[in-house]
Amino acid sequence: MEENFHTAKALFDENPINILVNNAGLVGGELRECTEEKYNAILDTNLKGTFFLSQLVGQYMKENHIKGHILNIGSSSSLRPATSAYTISKWGIYGFTKGLAKILAPYGITVNGIAPGPTATPMLMPDGIKDNLSFPTNPLGRFILPEEIANMAVFLVSEMGRSIIGDMVFMTGGSGVVTYDDVKYYF
Repeated sequence: MEENFHTAKALFDENPINILVNNAGLVGGELRECTEEKYNAILDTNLKGTFFLSQLVGQYMKENHIKGHILNIGSSSSLRPATSAYTISKWGIYGFTKGLAKILAPYGITVNGIAPGPTATPMLMPDGIKDNLSFPTNPLGRFILPEEIANMAVFLVSEMGRSIIGDMVFMTGGSGVVTYDDVKYYF
């Protein structure tokens, strides 16, 4: 860790960082078919990477008196029963966001998260975003647009979002919050 910190610090000294967005993620790992290798890949990317990068950047911001922001991208899946490696990792991001905020807030570092629901991205629309964004089972009636998520992210890492600390903003269009029972669970 010490070596990583000094390497990152040298990089940050050249290009100071005051915003970190933890957005890497892998999906999958359903209980009925997940291998240990797949589980480790998902948890390493989604949770371990977020943990250690936040540790590194948080320490850097604290030591350099930077009043920065850390934004974790979670998922509305953290509202659902955790039956996959992906969902477990997103539950972890939800809890880690709160813990990290508690630790870093005294240093002026604001930590929050966004938990998107069904968003018009290649993950959910692998054939590309089509003209029809309809999603009838979502109370909103459509997929959430990436621009809507981006606008919230900009707000949360701005001075306007400074008073929001340790929160996860669920941007689901109602999926997960209102219709959390629309997923079939089986083993």
